Amino acid sequence: MANIMDYVAWRGDLSFRKSCVNEVDVVILSQIVMMDLRSCVPTHGAVQLSDCAKSYFMLKPEEPHIGFIIPETINDLFDAMAHSVRFSGLLLSNYIEDIDKDVETQFSALTVDAPDVHTRFVVFSGTDDTIVGWKENFNLIYKTPTNAQLQSVKYLNAAARDYHGKIIVLGHSKGGHLAIYAAANSEVETRRMITGVFNMDGPGFPEDDKQTRLFATVERRVVTLLPQSSIIGKLFSHGERNRIVHSTAKGLFQHDCFSWQVMGTQFLEESKFTKEAVALETGLKSILADMKLEERETCVEAIFALLYRTKCNTLTELAASGVEFVRAYMSLPSEQKSAVNRVVKTFMHDKYLRKNILETSAVLTKMSMSNKEVKKLKQMKSEKE
Repeated sequence: MANIMDYVAWRGDLSFRKSCVNEVDVVILSQIVMMDLRSCVPTHGAVQLSDCAKSYFMLKPEEPHIGFIIPETINDLFDAMAHSVRFSGLLLSNYIEDIDKDVETQFSALTVDAPDVHTRFVVFSGTDDTIVGWKENFNLIYKTPTNAQLQSVKYLNAAARDYHGKIIVLGHSKGGHLAIYAAANSEVETRRMITGVFNMDGPGFPEDDKQTRLFATVERRVVTLLPQSSIIGKLFSHGERNRIVHSTAKGLFQHDCFSWQVMGTQFLEESKFTKEAVALETGLKSILADMKLEERETCVEAIFALLYRTKCNTLTELAASGVEFVRAYMSLPSEQKSAVNRVVKTFMHDKYLRKNILETSAVLTKMSMSNKEVKKLKQMKSEKE
């Protein structure tokens, strides 16, 4: 079965003029914004994707580890795009990456132009490996707007200013959430230019009358792609069209777009969500419904107070923290420790949530051990040289 890498190899010799933009192209673009392109995309003006990739691979350290959340195969995808007719001539501009622990923000975006079809893609990044990025995600449980939401609206309006073609807004995970939020909250003139909004397995929005009214202005242009066992993408309410795509991964790891199967210029569809996905959605919604906003905030703050006490900045570091995590938990104030205990007890009580938590934890631990072995071997090799 084919995936997005195979698609680039198969479709890469055709320009967008010969074969129009499709959903697979959009998903591919949603991935490259998660790379660190600060040194490759100019502050002013634009650069061809092929030249950007050349700079990126010259400047990046050998075999960089980009964390658990971002697939290592993104590097291979970017290289394949740079050597294809279809993607190499795309113009990249206005790359921004803003990670600020103090104001709990992780925001990244990129503008991509396809001049031959007069189309501009405004691409928002999903959550990276940083703990502060995940903190901002969890903030959605009890408050809106977040800093990233406000930045996404500002970025989209700026990208539309003085532009006269079509605009497609998109993103994967939190990036898909921001794509919808930005489109719905953008200026009227900006909204008129938007022909499509694509959300790849991104969460929706808590019930809010204002957001519901704003969402209605772009609802018909929004398409959400969700794998058959989606967890993240089924959080909160969605009013847009949902399409279920087939993933070869299991559980939470279906969130990885490289596991989504491609057939021609579309993703292979599933007729319905798995029984487990439906049960998880029901369980999560039930838990949130039983919690007041104040309690949600208390729990989120307690969990991340624990994570910050480990002194880890990323999930990669956290998975390898071991004893430090236990020490951090033991040093928590009693009120925060009680809040953490309540959350763990509540989630572990649901058999489907418990199963996913344990399976995901096991995989992350295995990946962490593998990374340690790789580092050890590299160190030994370096010492011999």
